[in-house]
Amino acid sequence: MPQRKKPLVVITRKLPERVETRMCELFDARLNETDKPMSAAALAEAIASADVLVPTITDRIDADVLAHAGKRLKLIANFGNGVDNIDVAAAVAQGITVTNTPAVLT
Repeated sequence: MPQRKKPLVVITRKLPERVETRMCELFDARLNETDKPMSAAALAEAIASADVLVPTITDRIDADVLAHAGKRLKLIANFGNGVDNIDVAAAVAQGITVTNTPAVLT
């Protein structure tokens, strides 16, 4: 039986090291090593091939960006409180689930 390919997860900004390490263990993770904000064009390119997008509250995921989503994109998992930076209606209309993971400092 062929081995299942890991989902491609695109992470738009630097996250805590332990989070990035775990993401790399579990998924085919594409990290933003520079921690510079991705442009709308870069976000559109990322969601064209990703299975999961992990943006932060500084990333604007609007309908124009979401128009580039590929059929593989099934989840936008915002790292931070809330989802005000994401056009949830546009995402849901395309069958994309939107969640958030509040960043907790411990």
